[in-house]
Amino acid sequence: MKYMTVQSLVTLFFVLTIKAEGIHINNYFRLISDVHKYYHTFSVIFVRSGNYHDFNLTTMLHAWSRDFSRQRVMTATITFSDLMSEYNEYQRTVARPLFVVLLDTGETMSEFVKVTKRVKPISFPAWLIVFLQCPGKPLEKYCRSPADNVFNVDFSTVMLVLCYDHPSLDEWYAIRDNRTRTFELATWTADGGLVLGTRKSLYARRSDMFGDIVRVAFVNELLFSSLENGEIGGFFGSLLMELSRAMNFTIEILDPVEAYGGWNQQQKEWTGVIGQLVSGKADFGVSAFSITAARLNAVDFTLPLIHSRSRLYFKKPNEANVHWSGYFKAFSSGIWIMLATIIIIASILLTIIKAKRFSMNLIFENYVYVWGIYCQQGLSVFSNKLSMRLAILSIYVSSLVITSAYSASLISFLTLTKTHLPFSTLEGYVKDGSYKLIVMNNSAEYNMVKHFKTPMFLKMYELLEEKKQLPSTLSDGFKQICERKKLAFYTTEVFKSALNINQTCKIMYIESGRTDNIAMALTKGNPCIGLMNYNLRRFQLNGLINKLKGKYLLKSIPLETDYNVVSLKDIAPTLTIVAGSIVLALFILIIEKMHHSLNTRFKSNESKNQVTFLMQNYKSEAVRRI
Repeated sequence: MKYMTVQSLVTLFFVLTIKAEGIHINNYFRLISDVHKYYHTFSVIFVRSGNYHDFNLTTMLHAWSRDFSRQRVMTATITFSDLMSEYNEYQRTVARPLFVVLLDTGETMSEFVKVTKRVKPISFPAWLIVFLQCPGKPLEKYCRSPADNVFNVDFSTVMLVLCYDHPSLDEWYAIRDNRTRTFELATWTADGGLVLGTRKSLYARRSDMFGDIVRVAFVNELLFSSLENGEIGGFFGSLLMELSRAMNFTIEILDPVEAYGGWNQQQKEWTGVIGQLVSGKADFGVSAFSITAARLNAVDFTLPLIHSRSRLYFKKPNEANVHWSGYFKAFSSGIWIMLATIIIIASILLTIIKAKRFSMNLIFENYVYVWGIYCQQGLSVFSNKLSMRLAILSIYVSSLVITSAYSASLISFLTLTKTHLPFSTLEGYVKDGSYKLIVMNNSAEYNMVKHFKTPMFLKMYELLEEKKQLPSTLSDGFKQICERKKLAFYTTEVFKSALNINQTCKIMYIESGRTDNIAMALTKGNPCIGLMNYNLRRFQLNGLINKLKGKYLLKSIPLETDYNVVSLKDIAPTLTIVAGSIVLALFILIIEKMHHSLNTRFKSNESKNQVTFLMQNYKSEAVRRI
């Protein structure tokens, strides 16, 4: 301890007496303040060794804290052991701070190295490592030319290093090759302050992964990610190839799997691609992953690349109901009542105009005439009275308007083929309860029931089939709803629209009201996620992502008109009316024939009786005369 105190006094004396191009101890506060402003941190925390107490260093730290307090910047002074034990608490409660680490001896550096091995993630704060000026500069070989990843930094670490009296400030970061990479960000002078060497953002100046190998796991889906001639293809596969060129990394493709990944409750582990990421067998998951709360606890995701609505798909019923009441639905009930009222009133008015008196027979006759006009029938006799002509003309005009409107409405109603469904909303589906539910096995939809709080979705999942009957792929899911009766498939819109298979049935859907965010997955805490999102954002702005969507996901709709074949069921009401009219006409004809025959026989018998009666009278009269 005595040796350490003497060494600290010598160090402080050396610092106070040497001026090194403006990086004097009196200028440290200005340097730290400039770095704090550049990184936009919310507080400054000084980190020092706790194995010995240097009065002069403590005095200097108090002076810095006082000066920052005057600038309304929160400060604190902690030891390396405090940093190790309270790092997670800082991460939860403190906005991004600036940790200023003061190193002067090999012992303090060893303490800090132990801390960096323990704290995760090291990229949470911004770091300023200050190698305090000492006689002989014992740590210069570490700060000027770091041979390995001595401070355990990663790709997203923001660490600025001041090496003794050297005016340059270097950024330190590493990929995964156990090598610290440096970038001269700025220089600092007492006169000019912090002079930046570049205005580029963090990931614009740190964009090269130097060929680092990235292990890629994927689900073999043709349009999203597929293996083609040893290269990964599809929308996400092509996007990964563009990322590899922009970020300069090497792709190592793992064997494809069939499942995106879900939580296996029995084995207490993740399956599919998510399982490979959690176990560390893969670095990137390149497929259409839905972002869910459960998955976010296990892996990280890129920024959402596709926003897709969740829908409930089911087979379209083959038969359409016959429109038996279609001829009456062309008009509403109010219009029919008004039309009947007009016909009755018109019949009465025509009777009054024609006969100047009330006659039921004449009213019935005019009623038939008015119905004939509305049925586009002509009149056998046209009245000579002007009043009658005007009345009949007005009835003809009104019948023309009403008939035209009725014909148009009827044709539209009967032409439009309506498929009658047992439900049209998610609430109706749950209430009906006759359709079973399937989702993709080991998918986000399968595990989502544990996080649903909406009663409607909880009731919907009560209709879910057993796990062994769930499809493992999209094509298998749509195949099931075509082959099985009363089955619904819950998935996202983009999966259905991108499915490149010939379906054996027509598919219908209802909206669920939910929207899925689809992205690529990475291992939890992957340091490359920032650079990956930076390049994905660039691809969104320059149109590359939209180009890939148009190539793989958005199908062009053919402009050909689909003419539906008119079936026998479509004209069943018309045929029924014609057939009924023929039967009724035949029935009336038979009655008329029978009536005519009976009437003829009756008249014939009556004539015979009259002749017989006359003959008898004639004979009687003749006898009497004789």
